[in-house]
Amino acid sequence: MAEAVYKKWLRAVIGLQCLLILAFVFRGWLLPDPLGPRLPSIQGNTVWIQSHGALHQFDRQGTRLQRLELAQLGLTPSVSSLQFIGEKTLWAHDQGRVHRCDLAMQRCVALDLPDLSTRGGYRWMRVTADEAQIVVSDASNHRVLVYQRDAASSAAQAYVLLRTYSEGLRFPNQTLQVGERMWVANTNRHQIAQIDTAQSTQAAPAVFPVEYAGLRSGRRFPFAMQLDGQQRLWVLVADSSMRGADLLLMDSQLRPDRVMPLSPDQDPNAIAMVGQELLLPDMTQFTVHRVDLDGRVLEPFGDAPFRGELASARSSYEWGRRLPSFLLGSIGVLMALGLWLAWKAGELRQLGGKRWQEVGDTEASSAVVVSSPSQHAAQASQASEGKPLVTSVTALAGSTVKRRRALAMVGVLHCLVAGGMVYWFLPLLHQRDCGPDKSCDPTGMLGVLLVLLAVLPLSLYAWLWRKLKQLETMRIATDGHRIAVRMARRTRKFDASRVTCTRQHLWMGLRAIPLRLNGSPLFDEAAFRREILARLPQLQVRDGAWDFAVARHFWSNSGVLGKALVLLYVATLLGFGVRLLA
Repeated sequence: MAEAVYKKWLRAVIGLQCLLILAFVFRGWLLPDPLGPRLPSIQGNTVWIQSHGALHQFDRQGTRLQRLELAQLGLTPSVSSLQFIGEKTLWAHDQGRVHRCDLAMQRCVALDLPDLSTRGGYRWMRVTADEAQIVVSDASNHRVLVYQRDAASSAAQAYVLLRTYSEGLRFPNQTLQVGERMWVANTNRHQIAQIDTAQSTQAAPAVFPVEYAGLRSGRRFPFAMQLDGQQRLWVLVADSSMRGADLLLMDSQLRPDRVMPLSPDQDPNAIAMVGQELLLPDMTQFTVHRVDLDGRVLEPFGDAPFRGELASARSSYEWGRRLPSFLLGSIGVLMALGLWLAWKAGELRQLGGKRWQEVGDTEASSAVVVSSPSQHAAQASQASEGKPLVTSVTALAGSTVKRRRALAMVGVLHCLVAGGMVYWFLPLLHQRDCGPDKSCDPTGMLGVLLVLLAVLPLSLYAWLWRKLKQLETMRIATDGHRIAVRMARRTRKFDASRVTCTRQHLWMGLRAIPLRLNGSPLFDEAAFRREILARLPQLQVRDGAWDFAVARHFWSNSGVLGKALVLLYVATLLGFGVRLLA
């Protein structure tokens, strides 16, 4: 086939590679992973479980009664808390707001609760049976908020902030009301806290550590709990990433008793009591564990159709986990294919400098030198005075305009991304303790993040934009013996025998003077060959793929520092090679 055909195939392969790279970058948005079972809620004699984008209602034997899509209610799969009040009323926390949903109307109304930020975050919510009181664990702000229905307001869903508990709390999660005491899973303090809600003034809560020798390594963070009929507390204790939780049983005095193993890869995310059994949905294993009160693991919860849906969702989840490796492997195969097509299309010959030199010789031999009267007069004056003839080339006007525009767009995009990252990561700053009983100051950390993510890169973008602008003023001249480069009111001169020219750069000492920018020439290449290269036979021209032009230039023409850089580079390569072989 002709080279033109190979070039067409090469363009197609490059386009397909670009599509695969975009698919790799945006795979989470294009193909989100299905979420397994989570957030069980008891409603009368039935159990509701959220899984793979829907709410599923079961009887106590595990037979599914109905399925309700979250999208029909206007909720997202990232709901962080669910509670049913009656048969047709659902309370949920989603996208930073508390929602009250009427299942009969299939409509949800978001409540405007005072002093509760609407930004996204993980919050656990509990509502009393008469809907008169709402308890919200504002985990990222280390507090528990209690809201009371506003009797003075005519609106049915108006609530006022009754009380805020923050003393001794770090990332509080699930709460339980037991008599006049509220039990809180005080996650980052590794304890269960008991708050006396009968007191009018806030006092330090009573604390009960969850540390126990039977817990697996790193399991210290309690986040979900359930009280059984014997007043024993069942607690899920996770690692620092809130994954792989162990099921810990605490006695009636809240002392750790024993750990109940569920499965080798267990990752339960919630706990609910159904009769004399515990339900523990596992979001990553796509199963709902059942455990009796003696700690025996029973058959998984749910009927055959529901388990089949979970198996299908798990298959999709595992395929999504393998997708990055598949995409990267496909990109690698296409790179090898593209290299072969580039060789067949003759593109690799440019790496050896052959085509450039052939075209340059042709253009230099056939070029007609057109000089203006002023240039002719200057050259005649230099010849009459016995001065060496000086020829020069100037950078093409507007050769960096597209790059500067692209750089400005990247800078603006970086500002938006940096602002979004700071806004998204800000709640995480509240979840760390910078010392014993000392929370981190988010204001100071926010300033540091702004400097690191925005100010420093923006200054770099401004510096690069200025350098690109200066490239358009660059001028290269020679008198047949020396070569001079003038840019931004600074001139550098070197003997031509100590200068190395490649297709992309002109190397002078330790500095690189760009001749091309991302493959686009900054100069008229025919004029550069005629006015510079043709007059400097002593210039070192190295443009082959295996010429090692930079290393040879540093070793021969850059003094002691250049030799040191070459030795450091070689030593680094040898070190990496030894480590790979070891």
